Amino acid sequence: MMPDDVAAKPPSPFEAALDRARRDPGYVAYSALANAKEAAPEDRFPPYRLAVLRNFTIEPVLPAIEAQVLLCGRRPETYVADFDASAAEVHNPDAGLYRHNPDAIIIANWLETLSPQLATAFPELTAQDVATEIDRLCQDTVMLLSAIRRQSNAPILINNFPLPAAPAMGILDAQDTCYQTHALIRLNQALIAAAKQITDVYWVDYFSLFAAHGYRHAVNDRHWNAARAPLSAEILAPLGDHYGALLRVLFGQVRKCLVLDCDGTLWGGIVGEDGLDGIKVSAAYQAFQREALNLRRRGVMLAICSKNNEPDVLEVLREHPDMLLREEHFVATQINWDDKATNLRRIAEELNIGIDALVFADDNAFECDFIRQAVPEVAVLHVSGDPSGFRTLLTDRAFFDTPTLSAEDAKRSEMMAAERTRKRMVSTAESLEDYLRSLEIVATIGVPGPREIGRVAQLTQKTNQFNLTTRRYTEGDIERFLAAPDTGVYYLKLRDKVSDIGLIGVAITKPQENGERLEIDTFLMSCRALGRGAEDTLMARIAKDAAMNGYQEIVGTYLPTKKNEQVADFYAKRGFAQFPEQGEGTSWRLDLGGQDIKIPDWIHLADGNDGGDEQ
Repeated sequence: MMPDDVAAKPPSPFEAALDRARRDPGYVAYSALANAKEAAPEDRFPPYRLAVLRNFTIEPVLPAIEAQVLLCGRRPETYVADFDASAAEVHNPDAGLYRHNPDAIIIANWLETLSPQLATAFPELTAQDVATEIDRLCQDTVMLLSAIRRQSNAPILINNFPLPAAPAMGILDAQDTCYQTHALIRLNQALIAAAKQITDVYWVDYFSLFAAHGYRHAVNDRHWNAARAPLSAEILAPLGDHYGALLRVLFGQVRKCLVLDCDGTLWGGIVGEDGLDGIKVSAAYQAFQREALNLRRRGVMLAICSKNNEPDVLEVLREHPDMLLREEHFVATQINWDDKATNLRRIAEELNIGIDALVFADDNAFECDFIRQAVPEVAVLHVSGDPSGFRTLLTDRAFFDTPTLSAEDAKRSEMMAAERTRKRMVSTAESLEDYLRSLEIVATIGVPGPREIGRVAQLTQKTNQFNLTTRRYTEGDIERFLAAPDTGVYYLKLRDKVSDIGLIGVAITKPQENGERLEIDTFLMSCRALGRGAEDTLMARIAKDAAMNGYQEIVGTYLPTKKNEQVADFYAKRGFAQFPEQGEGTSWRLDLGGQDIKIPDWIHLADGNDGGDEQ
């Protein structure tokens, strides 16, 4: 029986389409949702402007892409340029591309249009011809991207190229690296390298996607010849999902924790009935567990949510000879007989992350359905049927995909283990201050260099709770801030005697027009750093630098969201005076002549250079 507060009134047609796309993702559900986009409530689905440049007929996949935008909580407004008109659009400031003022730009290229020689006439080319053609394509691509960047800061999503089903040289193609297959691989590599000089370019991986689904299943030659529409029906939804994974990153909607059921999910059988020796950890379950471990190495936290007796589950994790996942791999466990919605909320609270950062995997259809209704923010993965398919179900949904991997991501599970050590320390300390002093905390504040820019952008995209304005920025945005005169970008790194916590704080400051005030555009802290006073260390540095540069005041804004209520009184607690309320949020000012922000005496400021250029 569902709790009373779960009961809901009949959904609107749009809500029903949205629920279906979440519950049963696929092209039919995506098309229905895209068709209903005009009914999306404006207050919950602000517009998101997509612009599409293409040299093939991309229209069939657009409903899947637009559905992904809606699943991210935005209402797509899509501009599609004329066929093979990319060059004309990007070099004309009055083109529809720029009049649309896009939030993101998709460049969809098909090799047969872009380079017929490489695609269909490869046997006519000499080795030098191939090299020259690859160079030409790279130069044209850089010119195209550069022209866009001169007019727009919107992220650009551009695809690489799949390998053909039948290489031009037949079986000879596999005998040497000079033929078509390796030439296209070199082309894809060269394009990535060439595009690195342009900010905020993201590659849509047609190469891997078409290989996974099979070129012959992904491409329809009849439609290509008739209407320059090469994509088959089978590839439309997976391609939409792939674009969706990149869009979720741009929206800051990155999942952080995989929560796993046990019986029927991690092993076959019921441990409470079959016992340690009765459950089966077959190769299929091991493959699923291995993928979970791969995600852990990419920075995804693992947790358990299981209706079981805890000693039974722990015995399996500790002693079953075929288990790959062990107790130390999990950062949180809720193994009891409470309902799983309650336990998921407990896991999110324990990890200090939003409930919408969780992905819940379970073989039980009832439990999956219950979570979808009781906690719709949680992404649900129903692993059912043959366990041989569990791993593919997990990888295909791309819940945790990101285009970057920071050092902090790779060490996240180690950091969570260190955090458990700190919690044991605080339980034995006489006071919180004594505990914090015992940690020997060292803070380093600096200007992001090339090694830090990606992490800084990532924190603006992922941090929700301790984030005063929740403004999302790309790496290109951060680079532009760094290049702008008088704009300050700070990072804060933290370490203590337990571990190196890494880059966990970001602030961005800008002068206001009168030149007497410095505005705090962005101020955020990773949840892993809360409760140590690190935020005061960073704010004190901002105030000190502002005073040194002649500013009379610093001003800050709190923009409320569903997740950042904990920082609503951040400025008030640090002596800022509130401006009369005007519009959205609250604004605050600090007179630099009359206030001083203290650095906690348990934090030592490092004077060395441990990464970027120290300020």
